[in-house]
Amino acid sequence: MKRRLTYLFSLLLIWLCLLLIGGSSSVIAQSGEPVFQADVSYSFGQLLTFRLTADNIAAIETATLFFQAPEFTSTYISPELVVDETGDAFQLSHLVELSTVQLAPFTTVTYWWQLQTAGGEQIRLPEQSFVYADNQFEWHNLAQGNTIVYWTGEENNLGQIALDVVAEARLHLQDFVSAPGELPLSIYIYPTSADLRAALRLTGRDWVGAHAAPELGIVLVTAVNIRTAATDLRQSLPHEMLHFYLYQVLRGNYQNVPVWLNEGLATLVEITPRPAYEAVLAAAVVNQTTIPLHQLCTTLPAGDEQTLLAYAQSLSLVQYIQTTYGNQNLRDLLAAYADGADCQTGVERVLSLTLAELNQAWLRDLQPRSLLAQFIGQNGLWLLLLLGGIGLTSLLILKKP
Repeated sequence: MKRRLTYLFSLLLIWLCLLLIGGSSSVIAQSGEPVFQADVSYSFGQLLTFRLTADNIAAIETATLFFQAPEFTSTYISPELVVDETGDAFQLSHLVELSTVQLAPFTTVTYWWQLQTAGGEQIRLPEQSFVYADNQFEWHNLAQGNTIVYWTGEENNLGQIALDVVAEARLHLQDFVSAPGELPLSIYIYPTSADLRAALRLTGRDWVGAHAAPELGIVLVTAVNIRTAATDLRQSLPHEMLHFYLYQVLRGNYQNVPVWLNEGLATLVEITPRPAYEAVLAAAVVNQTTIPLHQLCTTLPAGDEQTLLAYAQSLSLVQYIQTTYGNQNLRDLLAAYADGADCQTGVERVLSLTLAELNQAWLRDLQPRSLLAQFIGQNGLWLLLLLGGIGLTSLLILKKP
């Protein structure tokens, strides 16, 4: 009896094992989930190549690529791509000419695929992202807090020079806009101005001396010579950082800030001044060829000479407001534009002047004075004392019997 029970128990155990093995095999065969792999490569300024491969799939008929970047006003959508299946796998690619879809340097691109089966089912794959870096160069990097500096070449101390300038610049910015150090900021230092200009033009942008993309949290500058790097960066970095931090504060209303105020403040906070602006502005004032203020509300003028004059005027005008009304009124102007005011309304609200009246007052302050007026202005106190002495002497003489 005992031997019989042992035999039955062994049969039961074998049967259970076979059942489990059969069940496991069935689950593996039935649980093969679709496997997708998406990747992208690019040639900077020329071509993006998106690829998608898949295994263990149902019948897929079409695939559509979507991608977006912070500077896009709408999402890019590819045409429907017909899937040529081989068994239960397929692979396809989609090419995007970067002459027609222009990405900002170092922007973050987010993309995803959407598939449609023969039965009409929609399958949206998870989003993926990549940084569209200028891969024409090999970049070194150095970080401090949430600021990271990238540069090329063999000068190991260039990154630290830039970080020191950033720390110094924040002190200058605090008079006009908060400059929280915890905001991520990426700074790319190109080896030459020509390299930076070429990179921007490949992406459909032009450049004057540096470039900020505040919505991306990046600043592009140049430092051609390590011996002059600190001087150069003390001009370009504070300027572009002002744009960056102003964007962080104003966000959706950043575009309300007039160009003359935005660029004027950015030039004002430069630690190393630009003497060329004074000569350009002085010539325009004498020749009566200054740009009317209302033309500097929304855009900079075309042409290098006019653009240079616009920067010189913007700096001078902001300096005039600072001297006449004080830093608080400059901050009040920014607050007015943050509140939605337009170029004209902001000036009227804060300075109680129209744009035309502000323009006239600023120009009057710049007008060259006559030699006599300059002499009196420089020696007024001494002339007053001299005239007083003459008057007193005359009175004493007249009183003599």
